[in-house]
Amino acid sequence: MVGMGLPSRGASFYGMGSHVVVDIGSLLVTGRPISLDEHVVVPPFSSFRFPEPAHAELDLRRVDRGVQIDGLVEVGVAGECIRCLEDAAIPLRVVVDERFDPPDGASDPFGENNVLNGTNFDVGDLVRQVVTSALPFGLVCNEECRGLCMTCGRSKNPGGGCDCPAMEGDH
Repeated sequence: MVGMGLPSRGASFYGMGSHVVVDIGSLLVTGRPISLDEHVVVPPFSSFRFPEPAHAELDLRRVDRGVQIDGLVEVGVAGECIRCLEDAAIPLRVVVDERFDPPDGASDPFGENNVLNGTNFDVGDLVRQVVTSALPFGLVCNEECRGLCMTCGRSKNPGGGCDCPAMEGDH
């Protein structure tokens, strides 16, 4: 899937799945900003799954010798509810505000960076990093989830199978 989004002039695109790489050489040389609209597969992380590719809308611009990346990444997150162990899913929106500055005296200005390597910007890696850093501690199927019964181990939610008498303080 080459050019999975709407390529801007001055950027070369290549990639597949979660590995979408954009050549930002024209941005670094001319300073002409680049806008990206990409769909990126995010691999599972811990107990979280991402059923659909993440949608990333990013604006890249040169700032001094570095690159400023602003935008929004949206993705659906699925997994197990931490209260009742049923399936849970939430939408996740991450505001991107990243700046990459080259270290002083480096022959490759972004050599020690896994998102930027020379003039190659790895959109997939940036999306993976911002998504995994924004994940909640755990998913909840809904705010009213009552979890599992400490007596029988079944769900205390309606239709969950727990018939135990309510304990004091258990609403």
